[in-house]
Amino acid sequence: MGIIHHQGAFAEFVTLPVRNLHEVPASVPNEAAVFTEPLAAAAEILEQMPVPSGTKAAVLGAGRLGLLVAQVLRNAGAQVTVIGRSAGKLDVARSWGLTTARADGPELRPRSFPLLVEATGSPEGLETALRLVEPRGTVVVKSTFHQPAHFDTAKVVVDEITLLGSRCGGFQTALGLLKEGAVQVQPLISKIFPLEEGVEAFAFLDKPDCLKVLLANQ
Repeated sequence: MGIIHHQGAFAEFVTLPVRNLHEVPASVPNEAAVFTEPLAAAAEILEQMPVPSGTKAAVLGAGRLGLLVAQVLRNAGAQVTVIGRSAGKLDVARSWGLTTARADGPELRPRSFPLLVEATGSPEGLETALRLVEPRGTVVVKSTFHQPAHFDTAKVVVDEITLLGSRCGGFQTALGLLKEGAVQVQPLISKIFPLEEGVEAFAFLDKPDCLKVLLANQ
């Protein structure tokens, strides 16, 4: 819903087949359940490729999807570095014990990671990812955007880089992770607005350190 040629859920009435419903475990609050879809997308990576314990991995992009991917990879045993530009978002990653780096920082050396997940939401993200991934490494592409991405295909060929497109995932897997408490999502909620302040909520999303805004029918 709400992606390509399908309206979203801001209509006054929404009708869906019952088979589309997933039961949320009683122990998972509504504020956590809203992260089911992005968490499912994060966990899809483990369904698409093996990530052996100890794998040195980087997540490029410290938004909500990137921070969820980082937690999923760490749960799989990977050594994760979160790379971003927002100090506030990187602070969240550090509060979980994750290694962080500034996207423009001198500590990031080219060809440093065998696994790199690109979750910047920017056309420039893929070019940066290809610079940081090591030869014969894998770049998992999570970003979607309107503009075309431009990158050096010779880098992919010469260094034998694997590009893996990764989109949605299984909701049951995500709900299981939430039920087990395997990932933290509450720190990703920047603010909760009452439903009648929906316009203000969208404006709040433009703040640099904003991760997730919720609307509550209070």
